[in-house]
Amino acid sequence: MLHIITRTCDKSSIQSKRIVNKTECALRCVNSVLKNMENLEDVDYHIIDDRSSEYFRDSLTKICEESKQKVTFDFLGDRDTEGQNPHAQSRFSVKVAYDYIYNLPDEDFVYIVDDDHLHYPDAIKRMLITWDYLDHLVNVVGPRDTLRKSLWSTGIPDEETDLQVAQFDGRTEHDIGIFPQCFVQMFPYGSNKTLDFYVRPCTVVPTPTGYYRTTWYTHETFMLKAKVFKKHKETFDRLRVTGNPAAGWEGVTISE
Repeated sequence: MLHIITRTCDKSSIQSKRIVNKTECALRCVNSVLKNMENLEDVDYHIIDDRSSEYFRDSLTKICEESKQKVTFDFLGDRDTEGQNPHAQSRFSVKVAYDYIYNLPDEDFVYIVDDDHLHYPDAIKRMLITWDYLDHLVNVVGPRDTLRKSLWSTGIPDEETDLQVAQFDGRTEHDIGIFPQCFVQMFPYGSNKTLDFYVRPCTVVPTPTGYYRTTWYTHETFMLKAKVFKKHKETFDRLRVTGNPAAGWEGVTISE
């Protein structure tokens, strides 16, 4: 089962410069998720809206109903936000989202995505394919490579090594997470003002759906199994507060 979760709000934008207004941006994002659901089985969509305009909520409800997909809503009510900037205010819906996730079955997939991510029609399906591939590469192929090197180091002949590796049925249980957006600030170039904190050494991995790279930063949009959220609950709960600069979105929360 895949659970897609989006936190929406059209009142203000943490990102100051957009090619469209925040209302249109969020609606297009949701619509692109709904289009992806047409290519998926065993999937639902939970939207947590944080005090958006009446126009946005009506439009959101309309496009979801017309999609005929399985969508549920949590329309948050008014609260005291005096003295809080937009990002600090957004932490409330983060808490609501993670409390929802913590109650999902362990082996279910969770794709939590912010309301400014547009998706190609097959993007989420490709993410699931990639997750399976990376899980197999890390947790199945990896242990066999380790065994093979260990046998070679003790002088075991290639034929016997191949036999023992073929008979090995163990696997590791390393957690796999996918962050789908490889944004330009993560690459070194002359005018990159965020070079000091976004750009870090990484490992590039070819997959059947394209190249992926390891990253320390997610912009709070990623796909994991629900059990990973529960396993690292204390860490994920740190996203309920605003991180410190320079990487102010997540800052010293989950990223470090």
